[in-house]
Amino acid sequence: MKINLAGIPEDGVTYVWTRQTGEANAVLADLIDKEAYTAEFTIRPLNSKDFDMTGKIVTKEPCQCSRCGNDIKLPINAKFHEILIPKQDQPRGGKYSKVNHVSDIPEGEMDFCEYEDQSFDMAEYLHEVIALATPFNPVCPKEDNPECSIYTNPEPEHGFIYNEEMPVEKPESPFAALKNLKLN
Repeated sequence: MKINLAGIPEDGVTYVWTRQTGEANAVLADLIDKEAYTAEFTIRPLNSKDFDMTGKIVTKEPCQCSRCGNDIKLPINAKFHEILIPKQDQPRGGKYSKVNHVSDIPEGEMDFCEYEDQSFDMAEYLHEVIALATPFNPVCPKEDNPECSIYTNPEPEHGFIYNEEMPVEKPESPFAALKNLKLN
């Protein structure tokens, strides 16, 4: 759902979107299926064309444990703080077409998003927030599923299990065949 930024008053507007209000149900369906979600966010104008957006989204994402393959519902609690700016043209040789060093912003700091035609697609933005909050390899929370079949890793927050004691096969030397070769 797109939000009309031209109609936002100076003191800002606070929105609360849920599964029941339904503003983002269709867009979020591929990530969270029919899980409940609550998105609370506030948009305030900074000047005539830039806006400050802060908020959070809380939901659960159905996925599979990367260790045992069991179905789990991964809790997502993501906060965001963005500056909304109008979309700028980026001609091929323009100064904004170069490498983007803005992506080096530390985690938790504010970032920026672009909008077009005085409207911002908030449902698509929330979709991206959830997708980015999803870990590369989700694992069962220990308190929810102590029967996870591969809980030998002492650090349950790490999905890959690396055992330094694994036996290593020493490959046969490619020059071993030359030992039996006799020259006259």
